Amino acid sequence: MAGNLFLKERGIITLTSSGSSLTASSGAAAATDLDTRAGGNAPDDWAAMFELVCQWATITGIAAGTIVADLYLVPLVDGTNLPDVDLTSGAAYIPYGYKVASFSASKAPTANTNMRFASPTVFLDQPALYRPHIINRSGQAISSAWTLKSISTQGQYS
Repeated sequence: MAGNLFLKERGIITLTSSGSSLTASSGAAAATDLDTRAGGNAPDDWAAMFELVCQWATITGIAAGTIVADLYLVPLVDGTNLPDVDLTSGAAYIPYGYKVASFSASKAPTANTNMRFASPTVFLDQPALYRPHIINRSGQAISSAWTLKSISTQGQYS
């Protein structure tokens, strides 16, 4: 008789903690890669959700519905080398094909107060080494005490 396939929760992975501040339209790479290969920190996982926690000293123009940051998963195809991306302050660019989610404000943030943003489910279509990146789309500088975390899901057969 055939078994059943269940989704199994994995541990939370802190990808970046207390990164440097991000000016408007600048980008940053996570300090820790998301590794879905057999020996990685999310081995053989099928999907993930991401959480961005950040704050702003100035919140002019950040209203409900504003996209505050975009999330990209850039693959290191050979396991070592990152494709070219541009994290230039004020003009960051990462190819659109690597974009996996946007973090949107569900309400206008309060200055100097941590705000939490969660991504929808991101499907990890193949075992690979990914370097998460965010680009600040809020129009204001994100303060330096921001974090990016992931929690992934693995299939379990019984």
